[in-house]
Amino acid sequence: MFGQPGGDPAEATREAFRGAALTLEALDFADPCPIATVALEVAGTHEGLRPATAEVFASWIEALAGYYASCGLSAPRSTASSVIALLEGAFMLGRAGRSPEPVLTAATAAAAIVAAAARA
Repeated sequence: MFGQPGGDPAEATREAFRGAALTLEALDFADPCPIATVALEVAGTHEGLRPATAEVFASWIEALAGYYASCGLSAPRSTASSVIALLEGAFMLGRAGRSPEPVLTAATAAAAIVAAAARA
């Protein structure tokens, strides 16, 4: 999983998405990411909440970028940003369709992005 040194970052990413799919199901597709819900619902119209949600997402991206950098990936920040974007989009599609399939499908794409960054 993330943060464990010496592992394969692409496989760790794939496993994180698989875990996210299980979480989505366990929550009965209710709200796997409350920050995204706030960002989508009110951050565009409430300037007090917009920077707060942006800061949370930025902290997740920076933490993941730190992990990817420790694994020697090129462009760790853009890789992390892409992975977070894939996960958030997959959560939205999974909630709408009441299915974990979008998260599992995104797992493959996220792992491919990470693998490509590891080869670069």
